[in-house]
Amino acid sequence: MKHSIRFSLFAIAALAVFLGSAWVDEGMWLLDSINRLPLAEMKKTGLELTPDQIYSANGPSLKDAVVQLGGGTGSFISSEGLIITNHHVAYGSIQRLSSLQNDYLANGFVAKNRSEELATPTTAEVVESMKDVTEEVLSGTTASMTPEERTRTVQAKIKELEDAVPTEPGRTSKIAEMYSGVKYYLFTSLRLTDIRLVYAPPSSIGNFGGEVDNWIWPRHTGDFSLMRAYTGPDGKPAKYAKENVPFKPKRFLPISTRGYKEGSITMIIGFPGRTFRYREASGVEFARDETLPTTIELYKTRIDIIEEASKDNRAIAIKYASALRGIANTYKKFLGMMEGIRRSDVIAVKRAEEARFAAYIASNTDLSSKNGSLLNDLRKATDELRKLERKNLLLMNLTSGVNLLRIANRFASFVDTPIKDSLGHIVEPSEKERAPIMEFVNSTLKDTDPAVDKQMCVALMLKSAAMGPEYQLEVVREIVGNRLGKEREERIKDFVDDLYDGSDLITPAGCEELLMKSPRKINNDAFVEFARKIAADQRPVQAKVQEINTTLNGLRERFVRAWMEWKKIDVTYPDANRTIRFTYGQAMPIAPRDAVHYSFATTLTGVIEKEAADDPFIVPPKLKELWKNRDFGKYVDKQSNDIPVAFLTDNDITGGNSGSPVINGKGELIGCAFDGNWEGIVGDYYYQHDYNRSISVDARYALFLLDKFSGAQHLLSEMVIR
Repeated sequence: MKHSIRFSLFAIAALAVFLGSAWVDEGMWLLDSINRLPLAEMKKTGLELTPDQIYSANGPSLKDAVVQLGGGTGSFISSEGLIITNHHVAYGSIQRLSSLQNDYLANGFVAKNRSEELATPTTAEVVESMKDVTEEVLSGTTASMTPEERTRTVQAKIKELEDAVPTEPGRTSKIAEMYSGVKYYLFTSLRLTDIRLVYAPPSSIGNFGGEVDNWIWPRHTGDFSLMRAYTGPDGKPAKYAKENVPFKPKRFLPISTRGYKEGSITMIIGFPGRTFRYREASGVEFARDETLPTTIELYKTRIDIIEEASKDNRAIAIKYASALRGIANTYKKFLGMMEGIRRSDVIAVKRAEEARFAAYIASNTDLSSKNGSLLNDLRKATDELRKLERKNLLLMNLTSGVNLLRIANRFASFVDTPIKDSLGHIVEPSEKERAPIMEFVNSTLKDTDPAVDKQMCVALMLKSAAMGPEYQLEVVREIVGNRLGKEREERIKDFVDDLYDGSDLITPAGCEELLMKSPRKINNDAFVEFARKIAADQRPVQAKVQEINTTLNGLRERFVRAWMEWKKIDVTYPDANRTIRFTYGQAMPIAPRDAVHYSFATTLTGVIEKEAADDPFIVPPKLKELWKNRDFGKYVDKQSNDIPVAFLTDNDITGGNSGSPVINGKGELIGCAFDGNWEGIVGDYYYQHDYNRSISVDARYALFLLDKFSGAQHLLSEMVIR
């Protein structure tokens, strides 16, 4: 069956309820849609670029200055591969490089020359091309297929198309699903694996305000860092080596010190993570009732353990800094999401619109025969998922939050996938084949404190024991039986004590020794045995979840198609899915509540006003001195007569956009997006123009810190500053 799909932008307002807003600035747009956006209106707010200067399939454009960097985004700001991103995007790398002797998290880092730049595990990807391959991907599907058959057919075709793309080392090809499977795009990218840390401010600047201010405006965080991409001497992607040379991007962004005013155009190109704006009401209800509250509960348990252990122990604080920041960020976001779903009444809004959709379907015999049960089928499948979600989330937290369990699973996988020769006979693994296991072990144990890991294991197993019988893990049920209260807690603690005491996996030396032993002896390790029991519980849950999600994906694809037919229009922009997107907006204030109005910009004076004796509001003495002496240099904002720190725009972004360049109408960098606001967190499900805002660090604050605070003029000299 051949699928022909047209995508246009007329009558956007007709999809207002479905997408959450009729505001024209809404949207995380695919780059090939830019020439169909309201460019005339954008020019009125300061756009001076042509669509081809923003994105061109045939030559350099702004797109080539943007990189997917780890879990966030970055952009090139020099011809020598220098990348600006958020401090919190680089945070994991900074933490990995930190120790009690070299505490780059607390003290910051400045490479005085190229030889001092530090290798990191971060990778960067630069999108080289994108192509609509919908017809090819769907060419083998038919309307009569079951969801499982359709999924298998589509996945096979995706693999075939990806494999058919001519590749060379350092280049990747990936097909991404859009609109729940209505459309598909092929992206080819250059993957750079030698990324080095160049500059990081101290956390008292880069994480000023910490979790207290996270997701909150006004904001005063200098959330930026610099990294550099390297290639081999031949200019091709290569792993870290001393002889590597800086990457030469096709395009880099000049930096503006002219600033902006309220209403000035702001453009962001980046790699947003996941949104769910096309999600049906029952799906949002499922998130509200199951996914969000269960994750909040489990993450709070993990956060409390790490914070208590880190309180008076800097070594432990460094080990768990990156993990803590990641789960604390999600924890607070999900709290805001719960509040936003309630405040916006998005479920009721979607249900009302779905009732009108159902009436339309029922009015036509042909449509009714095809889609009459669609909403009910979505609800039924979601109800099946409800029965599994709590146990599934507990298992996910256990297998990701207990580091020794992660190591044990790697050992179990190593045993289960033996090395074979050309005749299919099992052979002894070589040192090279064992090396990845030990790399993982060393990396994981470096950031593990055994006592903290043990506490985490106990706490999550107690969470399982406290759940209803249908959610309990079998291994927990075996341990506690019918015991309750203190007796149950002691049984689990005793079990975990024996687990850690009886395993070789607690030290790198023990892991290395065990890795040399026979599969039988590896399987006899206490933690490997435990990992296999957890896996026995997890496999059927994962299989059933995958089965239900396959059904839901098929239903959602039909839902989006039927909705478009009802509205007589095409979908405007797809949900975010970590593919490169463009969003445009304006510098804009916010009035989040009755009698509350916030300006669109903050200043260094605001940093000083927030100062407190305790973290996260400690201000470095040198920064206070610069403010007191008004030693602002050329970075002062003419309107405020102060150093600008952060600013607010109505650009439509989400997680994954962190570090994305904020670009003015001339194509110059004016900041880096680093957060959203509390009132707009529900935007992942339901966009509201009055409340959705993007928070960015001002480029002038970054330049001021590099120059006046850190004395990094050598880095400024390679930038184009206007």
